[in-house]
Amino acid sequence: SDTEFWDKMQAEWEEMARRNWISDNQEVPGQVTISTIEKGYYFHTENPFKDWPGAFEEGLKKMKEGDLPVTILYLEAAILQEPNDAEAWQFLGITQAENENEQAAIVALQR
Repeated sequence: SDTEFWDKMQAEWEEMARRNWISDNQEVPGQVTISTIEKGYYFHTENPFKDWPGAFEEGLKKMKEGDLPVTILYLEAAILQEPNDAEAWQFLGITQAENENEQAAIVALQR
């Protein structure tokens, strides 16, 4: 219905405002970019898996289990360890899309 559509649009707008995607300020509390190359993708700073050996493989396991939030953390950790891992970026983008975080998905897939 029209009401559902506009409610969803309002929720997405509020999420964009919360993450500062609609302002010039790129600083977001609790998240950080790793370089200007990845500008636009905000990594969780409180990631318990940031130094996890085999983070990419663990992320793939969690993806198969359907645990999207944990998958994202593992894949972000893998990218923080190896920023040029195209496969990790691809899976991160796919997972973000499945988690209905379209902006993060687009940025990750473009990377």
